[in-house]
Amino acid sequence: MQQTNDGLNWTATSIRIGRICFLLATITSFAPLFYFYIVYDVYPPLEVALTSWLSIAMVFGAFYFVEPFSYYPILGLTGSYLGILSGNISNVRLPASAAAQMAVGVENGSKQAEIISTLGIAGSIFTNLFFLTLAVLMGDWILSISPPALIAAVKNYILPTIFGCLYGQFTVMKPKIALYALPVTAIVYILFPTLPAYVYIIVAIFGNMLLTRVLYKKNIIK
Repeated sequence: MQQTNDGLNWTATSIRIGRICFLLATITSFAPLFYFYIVYDVYPPLEVALTSWLSIAMVFGAFYFVEPFSYYPILGLTGSYLGILSGNISNVRLPASAAAQMAVGVENGSKQAEIISTLGIAGSIFTNLFFLTLAVLMGDWILSISPPALIAAVKNYILPTIFGCLYGQFTVMKPKIALYALPVTAIVYILFPTLPAYVYIIVAIFGNMLLTRVLYKKNIIK
């Protein structure tokens, strides 16, 4: 009972603090607009603002719904709050969370896993801030002495490399699921190569979730 109560307290506290932080982030995001409006009486016409928002939503709108579902099983509740507020979820927060959970050996989806995930993400945020500050101060110099081949390799291959490492990590943990998780999406891409990118993401997430549930019900995987 104590463990259950602790879990409920953790969840309630995370939601309360998360809501406050999200509200503050929203207010501070609009603060520059309010400043220009109050001090300089500068503001965009409503139709221009709506058109700009719609053009962005048409491109990234699907990710508003897909990403929280896809990242939540690994990040957990508190990790999702931290990840969304700090950004760089797929290429920094997700690998940090997965690596921390794998290093400790906690059960996926448990409260222990969520706590470890939160610690891993928090550590990645501080590390990210340190190196980001370093990059701001020394970025131009580092780029000036780096060979073009190295810069091109980082731009083209860093994200696929990160996702490949994540796939490898979870392959070790769930080898049976890994046998079909990647091929399912690859087959859809081969058969329908012109679909929008978010469609493949939906197939990769919800298609594999549905297939895994069916196989689990049939006791093919555990």
